[in-house]
Amino acid sequence: MSSEELGELASRLGAPMEKGVHSLLISVPRGRAKEACAAIAALPGFYHLSTITAVDTGDAIELLYHFWKGKSFVAIRTELPKESLTADSISGLLASATLYEAEIQDLFGVNFIGNPYAGRRLLLPDSYPQDAPPPLRVEADPEKIRRLMELE
Repeated sequence: MSSEELGELASRLGAPMEKGVHSLLISVPRGRAKEACAAIAALPGFYHLSTITAVDTGDAIELLYHFWKGKSFVAIRTELPKESLTADSISGLLASATLYEAEIQDLFGVNFIGNPYAGRRLLLPDSYPQDAPPPLRVEADPEKIRRLMELE
């Protein structure tokens, strides 16, 4: 698919698109990430989801879905306000998303609706305090978490 066709896709999703040398970044509204990922995964050769990453921006958690084909990369970006950290899982579309979403659930507190690991821990120990924020959130205090876990 050409960059023009990807531009049309971004326009259809109501999303701005940023072009790099070998990459495109499409920023979609919160409820359209699954639809955008399905559209990218349906493109010839873009079926490979290389990872999903998350960033705590202070007021929101930004999710980035990274797809690649040869030397070309497409990323879908969306933001979730911290007051409502839920997103539709894409694990039904791309099985490789299952563990990426479970990791983000553990480390950032995002609930991926429909992920088979929803509500279960993947990386954090069972002893991780229920009242502590997820460890990669800005408001997490590592020293306080260590004390709560009786590691000090």
